[in-house]
Amino acid sequence: MNLFYTIRDELKQIGYVDNLLQEDYVFDDAAASGTQDLTIPLAAFAQWPPSYRNACIGVLSANGQSGPRHISMYQTLGAPMFLEAFPDHVDRYRIEATGKPVFLESIPARDIRQIFKLNKKKWSPETIFRAKAIAQVAEPVQLDFVDIGLLPALKGMIHAKLDRLLKDILREAVISYESILSSKPDETSLFRLVFRFLAAKIFNDRKHPGNWSTSKSSVIIDSVQKFYGPFEAGTQSVLDEPKTQKIVWDRLRGAFNFQNLSVEDLAFIYENTLIRKETREQFGIHSTPSIIAELMVDRLPFELLPQEGRYVLEPCAGHGVFLVAALRRLRELLPVSWTDHQRHSYLKERLTALELDTFASEVCRLSLMLADYPNQDGWQIISEDIFGGNVLERLLKTSRVVLCNPPFEDFSMAERNRYGDNVQNVHKPYEVLRRVLEHPPDMLGFVLPKSAIMGERYSDLQDRIARNYKNIETIALPDRIFAYSDQETMIVLASERDESTRSAISTKTFWVRENDRRSFLETAQLPEAIGKKVNRASHTVPISLWHPPLFEIWEYLKANPRLKDIAEIHRGIEWNIPLTKSRDIFISSDPKPGFKKGLANVREKIEPYYALGFVYLNMDEQYKRTNAHLLPWDRPKVIVNTFIVSRSPWRIVAYPDSDGLVCRENFIGIWPNRDINIEVVSALINSPLVNAALYTREGKRLNRIVTLKQIPVPFSDTIDTEKISFLVKQYAKLRFEFERHPLEKKEINQCIKTIMEIDGLILKAYDFPPRLERKLLELFRGHSRPVPFHFPDYFPEDFSPCIPLHKYLEMDLKQASAGELLKRITPFDSEDMHEFFMDIEAGQS
Repeated sequence: MNLFYTIRDELKQIGYVDNLLQEDYVFDDAAASGTQDLTIPLAAFAQWPPSYRNACIGVLSANGQSGPRHISMYQTLGAPMFLEAFPDHVDRYRIEATGKPVFLESIPARDIRQIFKLNKKKWSPETIFRAKAIAQVAEPVQLDFVDIGLLPALKGMIHAKLDRLLKDILREAVISYESILSSKPDETSLFRLVFRFLAAKIFNDRKHPGNWSTSKSSVIIDSVQKFYGPFEAGTQSVLDEPKTQKIVWDRLRGAFNFQNLSVEDLAFIYENTLIRKETREQFGIHSTPSIIAELMVDRLPFELLPQEGRYVLEPCAGHGVFLVAALRRLRELLPVSWTDHQRHSYLKERLTALELDTFASEVCRLSLMLADYPNQDGWQIISEDIFGGNVLERLLKTSRVVLCNPPFEDFSMAERNRYGDNVQNVHKPYEVLRRVLEHPPDMLGFVLPKSAIMGERYSDLQDRIARNYKNIETIALPDRIFAYSDQETMIVLASERDESTRSAISTKTFWVRENDRRSFLETAQLPEAIGKKVNRASHTVPISLWHPPLFEIWEYLKANPRLKDIAEIHRGIEWNIPLTKSRDIFISSDPKPGFKKGLANVREKIEPYYALGFVYLNMDEQYKRTNAHLLPWDRPKVIVNTFIVSRSPWRIVAYPDSDGLVCRENFIGIWPNRDINIEVVSALINSPLVNAALYTREGKRLNRIVTLKQIPVPFSDTIDTEKISFLVKQYAKLRFEFERHPLEKKEINQCIKTIMEIDGLILKAYDFPPRLERKLLELFRGHSRPVPFHFPDYFPEDFSPCIPLHKYLEMDLKQASAGELLKRITPFDSEDMHEFFMDIEAGQS
């Protein structure tokens, strides 16, 4: 025990002071399916209130039990490091996300104080918390005892447990209410009741002063009401049925211990369990993950503002996730000598939420109270309509930082009529951002639809941001980041106000790819930035904030002709009657008078250089909706898909048609001019270049004609038309044989080699520097190509030399080692081969 107390004293010395050090800390075993309280003798936390999210170090005494099995009993505490005290030494362990704790070292008792002194910075609350949880702007903190997968694993267990509990309670409450009153309860009143009891449960488990453990539900409701402070009359009613109230409170009171929960878990409850579908639709609610909010506030330089001037506003606040993140950010910047009362007074004056929905406002208030526990209310939550008056303009006069995830919906006709001239754009995110930029704050962070930055829809607002701020970042997020929203999203961060027309600005773009979605949500680590310096004075056209991935490629090809210069591009035919009501009138599996052979569906009907599943389409002009019926369908053309074939970079496929096929509007027809044939055009469309262009410039569903037209193509004299045409026809024959019977491995390899040769010749025609071509091809690594066999990566993962694909294939380098390459290669007097030799030499040194 003497050694245990020595550890406690040393933890105080390295920063775990006051309530950051908890003795006999009680918490729920999140890994258990039911209720199972654990008590750890000593736990050290980075912040107050304590939770698994800010737990840093757990300390155990070896009393009868010891070793990895003993430590593993407590791993849901959330601390990445454990110390186990014996009479004469201390064992140190690292907690893994999965598996047993890992033994790190044994420390003799005589060396304990010296070890703590040596590791003072490494084991401090700030360092461990940064390494474990915070989305960082700087390089990530690397600690030998922190498994970055631990926090996501615990969060997943806790969220699943909370979700099950709340759904069970809601279901039982509805059954009780219906059995007594023979009608369904009002959902808002029921959810509000549940949240009152949830608050009481948290206060009880955290041992907050008051009678939070009483079984009397009416007493609990009154106590929570008093704790909140005054409410607007008639807007905060809870479900008023005593037996249902008792059922809900009894279930929550007897549930697992909430002490180790974080405020982020509370937000999860709100977004995933307590918000009605109608409320989401009415207010455009789409959950903002806490990791996104933290990333945004950590990348904005709050520290550049004077301490007294750090006023933060969150319009369209929802449950206040940005304010909770900002609270943490502001608190970390305050002097450590400040008391709880001083911090609370400072923070409540500087954080303001604007949210129309009263229930969301209530959750926002509770989230802030829990984040600033044990202080009570006083938070500025303003329940007014952001679009209906001048409330935003009024608040912007004192706000220095604005953080917002606005509703993504368009205004309904009823809303347009109600707001009248107050609204200048039908798109709600545009309108919110426009109003904020009328009174630009010192810095802002917005979540916007990706189309706002990648397209021209917000070009005027992008330009306004660029002319008001010196440092601007855009972060393109992958799909499915925001729960309950299918929108593609983009983060925009702007800081350092400067309206000088002569100054240059710094713009950066980060592109988080779909393959990195999960790891991004767990760690918020960003990929390498695409950065540019922009001179405001030289820009007479609106400044764009978006730098597309592979921008060096698009810069390199800016003088090349475009696809629209070599071909006519049109949508397929459309009928004037919905297909769902009259499919038999327009599509037939057999030939009919007035019908033409063609394609009706994309999925599994078209792939690179091949099509199948032909049907017959009605060409009667009385049914035409557009003039597509009149297009020269009998002429040679290339047919491509309008809707993407996958979410990967392989988005578009092209089939060269010389048989006069017709296609529906979910296809696009491309008619080349006399200088190029359909085989070459299909090779261009199927190439990595065109797929990459669409992947980096388009939304997640469509290949639009307007984008296709602007894609660069090679100069005509660089295209090996004869060889490409031969290879395309050769592959079509091989693919036809594949349809008739399964091909042998040798024949499949021939299919792969033929497609790769076509790709190599197309890229050769673009005449890329080797490193640019390799960068393009690396975009497709690990992604399945839409062909009926496995299509491998272009280069082995360990093949580092940059060499053009066509030369790599010509020299049959796939089976060659680096040493064999030097013997096999015939000398070339060219820049790309010089780079290749340099890469090999570097690899052997």
